[in-house]
Amino acid sequence: MSTEAYQTISYEIGGLNDAICRITLNRPDKYNAIDRQMATELVDAFRKVRGVPSVGVVVLSGSGKSFCTGGDLSVFPSLAEHQTAMDWLAHEGLDVQKSITGCEKVVIGKLHGYCLAGGLEIALCCDLLYATESAKMGTTEINMGILPGWGGTARLPRSMPIYRAKEVVFSGRKDYSAQEMYDMGLLTRVFKDEEFEEKFEEMVRIIGSKSPIALRMGKEVMDKSAEGGSIDTALAVERNGIQWLQNSPPIQAALDIYREKPDQFTEKQKQSNIESDVRK
Repeated sequence: MSTEAYQTISYEIGGLNDAICRITLNRPDKYNAIDRQMATELVDAFRKVRGVPSVGVVVLSGSGKSFCTGGDLSVFPSLAEHQTAMDWLAHEGLDVQKSITGCEKVVIGKLHGYCLAGGLEIALCCDLLYATESAKMGTTEINMGILPGWGGTARLPRSMPIYRAKEVVFSGRKDYSAQEMYDMGLLTRVFKDEEFEEKFEEMVRIIGSKSPIALRMGKEVMDKSAEGGSIDTALAVERNGIQWLQNSPPIQAALDIYREKPDQFTEKQKQSNIESDVRK
């Protein structure tokens, strides 16, 4: 599928050195509710950007007044059939989750308006979550006698203390403020509405200025560590990651300068650090 063919999302690569990809849920009249076509397009977009070497950061956002309010009502009649319901959870739903968590870029969720049910669940697949102060969040599925089915009951307890995650799921509230969610341990940062765009873009610029391969390796190492294995295993993965980076062509090219002319390398590094400070 070409990016021009997308009808429910937009896909754009830009920023310095084409380091930033922006994937935007684009059904503003439906508060970016997820239908089958959006699910298909999200999977395609995240798999596509995984193969773009210049991109280190993906910004996932929603157009209009909300990030995403969950599953589209058009999907629900088909869920009355057991097999179709299972496919929506285990095929479309799981594919969307895996395409985000497995895209190997740093995925930054940009949350505003309502972020509910399936919308919160796809947000939980991101690496970093920034929200406007006025954003409202929650999982509402229990109000219909069911539970979150796109990872909510699995990822919420891994994103905040379990007693707080249980309250979010069991209460069915759709009006948790961003500040409440931050205090409960979920979000990366909350910015005042009038400051949000400036501060959010500053963080995107800072992270996007880093080496894409270093970001990729950092994400993989930390994700593996967070799975809860032994500390010795986590440290071994870290060492292997650093060794892999040190043997990458750009780092080896820099080390070649050091090996041949240590003084020249020092001056280049100093200049690089100065230029980096100026960019910040």
